[in-house]
Amino acid sequence: MDSLRTYRVGIAVATLLLVIVGWLIVKPTAEPLPPYLASSAQPSGIKAVLVLLEEKGKQVKEWRQPMRFLPTATGQAMLVVEPERLMPEEQIDILDWVSEGNDLILFHSRPEWEDLPFHTKYIRDKENQERNIQGPLVQGGFMGKAETSLRFVEDDDMEPLLYDDQGILGGRTVVGDGSVTFFLVPEWLTNQKIDRLSHFEAIWPHVQGDWSVLWVDEYHHGLLEKPGFLAIYPGWLIAACMQLGILLLLYVWWRGKRFGPVYTLREWTVRRGDETLLAVSSWYERRGLAKDALRHREAYMRQLLYDRWGVHQRADRVEIVRYAKTRWTNQEVEKFAHLLERLEQAKSEGRYSPKSLLADSLLLDEITKRLEKE
Repeated sequence: MDSLRTYRVGIAVATLLLVIVGWLIVKPTAEPLPPYLASSAQPSGIKAVLVLLEEKGKQVKEWRQPMRFLPTATGQAMLVVEPERLMPEEQIDILDWVSEGNDLILFHSRPEWEDLPFHTKYIRDKENQERNIQGPLVQGGFMGKAETSLRFVEDDDMEPLLYDDQGILGGRTVVGDGSVTFFLVPEWLTNQKIDRLSHFEAIWPHVQGDWSVLWVDEYHHGLLEKPGFLAIYPGWLIAACMQLGILLLLYVWWRGKRFGPVYTLREWTVRRGDETLLAVSSWYERRGLAKDALRHREAYMRQLLYDRWGVHQRADRVEIVRYAKTRWTNQEVEKFAHLLERLEQAKSEGRYSPKSLLADSLLLDEITKRLEKE
């Protein structure tokens, strides 16, 4: 019995030592996430303030669809924090939604809204030092540290909400039956800055309100939720088509029809495919359309980027490389960056030879095959 007990204790100790050594050698690390994500508990995320809102009884939801699909109900709010890229047509969709009786709370360090009275100016002092923050909802003033070197210009249509001795850091304007609140300090919402100085006290009164739901924009952080292909059709039409389909199957079964594969001679398909490719390639070569062929290849690659990563098809080289760094190795990212640089050079060159097309196509083949595996 003593030997059996010693044997069991030895196995338990050996297992414990194996787990400890394995944990020290292969220590799990948190996967790096893009900044300003609502679900991110990392220092660059904004989960802390959203969890507090939920604890206060507020209904907080993530928005992962294009802005044209915003719910038509009123009394809602949308929180947009440092979006990657807001296209002009998306801004129009958001403002139309706001004018119906909703509120937009925007934290952005690079304001690009031409239709709103949020015009900026540069300040001389760019040391980003701690300053006294004041505003209508700030009792006695707070201390804050703004990393931006921009300030809003005073405007009759804008109500100042936060300001320091250098200028206005946040303001609000009325749009239809709703309002747009704009702050130049998105870093104040992050987990690592919300509890520094008086950032929480300065921001908290402006992110809670009597809204039925507070949407948090994650679509412009690369998180997409694609609706099903039947979402665009009304329910009655889908039900009618399903019933017609069932009736068609019953009719075919009643008629006793049989279905089977249609065989095509392999010689015809191989010959047809080779001849078509040769004809198309010779036509491009005779007309000197090497650059057009490269554009088609690039369009296909950008479509893959949109389908796999959600990167807009008009994204520039810097933005694409930034997304690639979060998914690929450094060697793959360097090849991708070299390819994007070659594509930009080809567009700017006056003449583009078939030899250059062949070299760039080899790079494009490698990248597209990598993207198709995503």
